[in-house]
Amino acid sequence: MNILFYAYCGFNPKNGGTERVSDILAKEFKKKGHDVFFVTWRSGSPDNTFTPIGQIIQLPNQRKICSKKNVSVFIDYLLKHKIDVIICQHSFEVSFARLAYLVKEKTGSKLLYAFHSTPRFMTATIEAVRARSILPSENNLFKKYRTITRLLFKKQKLKSYHQKTSHLFNKLHECGDGIILLSNKYISVVQEIANIRSSEKLFAIENPNTYDETEIQETEIQETEKENTLLFVGRLSPEKGPEKTLQVWQKIQWRFPDWNLKVVGDGILRRDMEILKCTLNLERCFLEGRQESLPYYRTAKILLVTSNFEGFPVTLTEAMQNKVVPVAFNSFDALSDIVDDNITGLSVTPYDIDAFKEKLTFLMTNEGKRREMAKAAKISVQRFNLPEIVQKWTDLFLQLGII
Repeated sequence: MNILFYAYCGFNPKNGGTERVSDILAKEFKKKGHDVFFVTWRSGSPDNTFTPIGQIIQLPNQRKICSKKNVSVFIDYLLKHKIDVIICQHSFEVSFARLAYLVKEKTGSKLLYAFHSTPRFMTATIEAVRARSILPSENNLFKKYRTITRLLFKKQKLKSYHQKTSHLFNKLHECGDGIILLSNKYISVVQEIANIRSSEKLFAIENPNTYDETEIQETEIQETEKENTLLFVGRLSPEKGPEKTLQVWQKIQWRFPDWNLKVVGDGILRRDMEILKCTLNLERCFLEGRQESLPYYRTAKILLVTSNFEGFPVTLTEAMQNKVVPVAFNSFDALSDIVDDNITGLSVTPYDIDAFKEKLTFLMTNEGKRREMAKAAKISVQRFNLPEIVQKWTDLFLQLGII
């Protein structure tokens, strides 16, 4: 079988969870004897250390995604390599998703739209809005006005975003052979949002664990070697809420002088984070930039997940594989699929900084409980091991008659 991954902005696994999942699945499909190919619109961040397992072609027209040139190049590539199935890894934008449909119609390839977030991703941005942002870049007149109007016209904004999301999912449902969601919980959400009665083309496949269990066992350190480190891993972008980790740390840093906070990742809020670190007088707070995250998971004790919304974040499962206990805002439906509250991690009322601080403080002051949860987390997350997830993909391919 010939499988093609289609993405918005490259496949470098260091750039984000979707890219990491694409890379992991592609390598496993290759091991299973399938041929794997890649098409991207934008190139993504350059990285000489990244070597893809197959050729990546970039569409020529960078201004108009559905241009005749892009359609022609894409179709020729599919026909040349006799692609059986297109896996569209970024399905948030109608025109980007539409290109995959245009080429599918001319080639006979099956088309699966993978949706790597909560179906409520648009309305979640409104629910997370606060009147006063601590981000320095938000403190200009235009952005303050935008925030205030979002609050004043919240009902209208929610209605508008709901309509846009409904339109998106109806188009994906109409054009694709299936929509792949990250949780069974999301299937009913999509049906409600888009008024889709049948679930026949809606499927749920979780993200696989990033690390092989053998790799973890070979490099795993003892609990006694773990450091008093709070860890944030992810893009420094608004939806990830990295500034909230700094707010929490400001509230507790003086109580825990033997602890530190490490922020691993890069993005458009990097400068904001650097300014906030100084403005909030943070000590033992380290902005590490984009790094290989495994060494940080090995030594950290607690992961902070402060996102405005997520789908099925690989940072959670990566941390749990390495006995790092997550404390996370319950801002997406799939959290309970991954974290069993008070057993494998802690769930916090969305966007409540004080509640987050209280639960985090409880964990930091109860080492026995933390170790117990760390052990349980490592066992629990094994249900997302790569072979189990790839089998779900294989079963889907069989169900759709692709293989």
